[in-house]
Amino acid sequence: MLAERILRLKGELRKKRKKTFFVTDIINIRYLTGFTGSYAYLLISEKEDVLFTDFRYKEQAAREVSVCRSEVTNKDITGALAKYAKRRGIKALSVQDSIVYSHYKALSKHFSEVSVLSGAVEGLRAVKDASELELIKQAIQKAEDALLRIKGYIKTGVTERSISLRLEDALRQCGVDKLPFYPIVASGQNSALPHIKPTQKKLEKGDLVVIDWGGESGGYFSDMTRTFLVKGPDVEKKKEIHDIVLRANTSAIEGARAGLTGVQTDAIARKVIKEAGLGQYFGHGTGHGVGLEVHERPRISAKAPKVVVSEGMVFTVEPGIYIPGLGGVRIEDMVVVSNGRTQRITTLPGNLEII
Repeated sequence: MLAERILRLKGELRKKRKKTFFVTDIINIRYLTGFTGSYAYLLISEKEDVLFTDFRYKEQAAREVSVCRSEVTNKDITGALAKYAKRRGIKALSVQDSIVYSHYKALSKHFSEVSVLSGAVEGLRAVKDASELELIKQAIQKAEDALLRIKGYIKTGVTERSISLRLEDALRQCGVDKLPFYPIVASGQNSALPHIKPTQKKLEKGDLVVIDWGGESGGYFSDMTRTFLVKGPDVEKKKEIHDIVLRANTSAIEGARAGLTGVQTDAIARKVIKEAGLGQYFGHGTGHGVGLEVHERPRISAKAPKVVVSEGMVFTVEPGIYIPGLGGVRIEDMVVVSNGRTQRITTLPGNLEII
């Protein structure tokens, strides 16, 4: 599996007429080699692939990495790479666009050509294999179980922060390895702020309550959002907004398919909200990829004309409406492209729960 990923990467390099590629992003290195440490660099070349790390990860690299040779160095990485390249006659190097500028400058002194290559690994990561999809589903299940554990605690008089902390604890009890972010709990007027941090505000009657949460399992993340409504007077407008967002969410999941662009997929959800006269209150993209990172390719947005939805991609569908002074609604599901269509892999219902 890992060897196949490296072969696919080398195929992409050949298309771009690149013979060597220096991978500096630790998430990309994990994807290609299985190495889970926090310090490593990877050189991909025609004749040999080498993982560079330091003494701290010598044994870990020996245990985890079998697709290429590991080399432990106490030198700075640019010096170690330059020494290795000189021994093997490597004069030209391509690097990731996320490389640290100081490394880029240092490498430019050692190589006759240093070119930047954008998205080579990230493009591969956007399409998930069966083992990756299984880990994502495990991350979803654990996160969903955590929300169900604390749902009874979502009630009037309880603060946003206390709900967030309780959900964080439940996530860990349910077996997530890491949190992608602290759970967002936003109520009342705060719910109109898409990424506000939980505050000491107490839930009140008639509040919309947006909860955005997720977890990691085996290195892969989940990311979901549900919106609740606290019983109270004058909530019909809030129910109507939730219904519009749910229709946008459902329309996008049912309408998205392989071959559409990110713009076209985004437009399916956006059309529902625009036709309801609330388009100005939906200001973010419809979705993003999820995998080894909680935000990765593909981008499902009005600003993603070059993104093409493809078989095996996993991404969120998360339309929202945020009206200052009233509140906000977001419903976020995760989907996989299978047999040309999108299938929802989150399982919690999206209908409005009144608490």
